[in-house]
Amino acid sequence: MRLKANLLTIVTLLAAIVMAATSCEKEVYNGPIPGCRDIICKVGDQPTISFTAGGNWRLSSDATWCKFITSAGELQEMSGPAGTHTVTLKITDEGIKNQPTFANVSIKVGNSQGIIAKIERGPNQLYMRLYDVTDTPAQSIKLGYIDWIPFRLEANFRFAATEIPDWIEIGHMGEDGIYIDNSITGVPGEQTEAYARIVNNGERERNSILVTDGYVIKLSDESGENTFEFPITYDGMGSDNISFSGPTSQIYGWEVSLDGKSFRQTNSSDGTTVTFDNQLEFTIVAQDDIYEVICFEKIIDRGVSSYESYDESKQMWINIFKEPTDRSQLTITIDESASTRHGMVMVVPVKIYNKIRADVCGYVFEYDISSGIELPVVKSDYQKYVIMDFTQHDLGESEYDGMYIYHSLTTLEIEAKPYNDTAIMEQYGVGEGMAYQCDFVNSVEGKRPGIIIDPRIEGWTTPNYEGGNASAEVWYKGEKLKISEGEYYVGENNDERLALHLWGPNAGFTENVYIVFKSGDQAKKLLVVTPPAK
Repeated sequence: MRLKANLLTIVTLLAAIVMAATSCEKEVYNGPIPGCRDIICKVGDQPTISFTAGGNWRLSSDATWCKFITSAGELQEMSGPAGTHTVTLKITDEGIKNQPTFANVSIKVGNSQGIIAKIERGPNQLYMRLYDVTDTPAQSIKLGYIDWIPFRLEANFRFAATEIPDWIEIGHMGEDGIYIDNSITGVPGEQTEAYARIVNNGERERNSILVTDGYVIKLSDESGENTFEFPITYDGMGSDNISFSGPTSQIYGWEVSLDGKSFRQTNSSDGTTVTFDNQLEFTIVAQDDIYEVICFEKIIDRGVSSYESYDESKQMWINIFKEPTDRSQLTITIDESASTRHGMVMVVPVKIYNKIRADVCGYVFEYDISSGIELPVVKSDYQKYVIMDFTQHDLGESEYDGMYIYHSLTTLEIEAKPYNDTAIMEQYGVGEGMAYQCDFVNSVEGKRPGIIIDPRIEGWTTPNYEGGNASAEVWYKGEKLKISEGEYYVGENNDERLALHLWGPNAGFTENVYIVFKSGDQAKKLLVVTPPAK
């Protein structure tokens, strides 16, 4: 009886367990799930999904560009209890393409699951806009010449430039100014500012670039499937800009032979000399090859300089030739001369020339009064237009030929010309070719200018002078002047060579002064100094 009772108890317990298990299974939801809907949207949209669930639910999105906005942040999955709910989606630009992309939002309630929303993200939402620096819509990316021209790009997707012509520089503003990196990148919803200019090579910058020329900068999204192009334009270097290249990198220090057949220049840094025959050639870079050449003659009268200008329409001894088929090629030749002369050549953009043509020297020069005398010098604004500054003189002159004479205040050379009065030469004991003539300087208020003379005589040195083997006699109105009277003295000049400094009497010279330079007792050279101009 006890065995049967025990078996009955066990059977009863098993039945209870089975009934209990059957009761739990009935609590798991196996009912219908919310229906599916189609949602068409674009990047940046936040569509909503409303549904009613009969039990605890879980939503999931199968695309990372489609997320749920929750109190915990943007999630790929979210869950909630039974009831009616509305959830908000966030649509991003991740993985955007040039065709529609799709995502599914799935729901699971108990043992039931399915898709409740199909999301179509269209491709037509991609945009990129170009602005100038004032945020005005622009049609092209404009290049600067020397200066940078800024532009701005705005898009609703991440982008980067994929093609930038190598003759364009792209820069960005940094702490120390614009730096060049030749790249353009951007993120959605933010403006990207960059700067553009043309890379000068002496050719391309001369002429403008139009939209119709077909040059573009290409940009694309991260996938590389969506590409945007912006035309490149360039107004040219402008009629107020110019650049040039010449036979050397130096502008000053050119020398031209008296016959005009030889051009030479000595490098100021290393002392090397280059020589060119017959002419000098320059390449001029100007807008549409339009520019004006202005030539100047520097006239030195009694150690004081002045300038006269000549444009291409006037004939002078500086000759300008532009190649008919390539006006950027400029050739300069110099006419033959019997004496020393000085010249300067400028190339001027047409806009600047039109501004100064009525008074070229008045615009180009200002006055330096540091010496106590007004001397014209090229203004800083015009120095960039000088392509050649030169002296035409005897290139074959040796160390002991002629004389070197300059103004004591201006330090400008005063030409020593050959003197051929036989009677005077005999009177002072010099032979043919050993006599020269120069002009004395004019008076200057508050100062006592004179001339400094290096006679270029071998052995006419300080030791010989101090030993009595080098001397000079200064004659005026038949009398020999004395150093003690302060009208001249002999000493070192600026080049550490022995020189005679002639000051003259306070009343000034009214007749010629005769200076005889001697080695020992022999007269070597004679200088005839004419009185100041009246």
